[in-house]
Amino acid sequence: MRPLSKSKRRVAGLFGAGALLIGGVGAPVLFAAGPASAGTCAPACTITGTATLGTGTLTMTAPDSLAWAGTITGAAQEIVDAVPADQGYTVNDASGSNDGWTVSVAATQFTSTTPAATLPNADTFSTNGSLSDETANTAPSDACTSGAGTCTLPDDTGITYPVVITTTLSTAAAAPSIVYQAAAGTGLGSVDIGGSAATDPVGWWLAVRGDATAATYTSSVTITVASIPPPV
Repeated sequence: MRPLSKSKRRVAGLFGAGALLIGGVGAPVLFAAGPASAGTCAPACTITGTATLGTGTLTMTAPDSLAWAGTITGAAQEIVDAVPADQGYTVNDASGSNDGWTVSVAATQFTSTTPAATLPNADTFSTNGSLSDETANTAPSDACTSGAGTCTLPDDTGITYPVVITTTLSTAAAAPSIVYQAAAGTGLGSVDIGGSAATDPVGWWLAVRGDATAATYTSSVTITVASIPPPV
């Protein structure tokens, strides 16, 4: 009876450890205590890498103001904004949409209160890519903003220069004119349009008639950047 009791205790000890079982014809089988390695493969592993990039915004850095200075001569003349800081702007398209964008300008009538005088709404205000010729059909230069990395330069071939901006009596009534655009798939990243050091800076032009009144005229100029709506 004693040998039988010793045999039972030995078997119970083996199963209690949970490490060794009997498989086949008396062959011991050892089971690993942890999960199998997920990266084990041969000769190579093919896995999926996923990068999720969130949507940014479309923004613009525009001149703080526009300014012209001239002298009445009795003859019709064109005056350009000669302030270097006014001769360009920056569009940063971080939307990642590839929709493209437009820059538009609207302005109220150039008006003086003392003395009371106005400049005509039609054919007074215009813009192009020249500081020497108001009739030049040149577009402002474009370049990736220095220090901002790479960009996709805009395709502006849909705009005919110079662009005439018809002024109106009030801001609410002002009709915007598109002065620059990036066609769909272009203009991504930060892009400088014109600039005082550019080959073709932005020229802001005022036409002054020979019978204009000598005065200081002001206008409310609104510069807007917007995404091009996708096709319906």
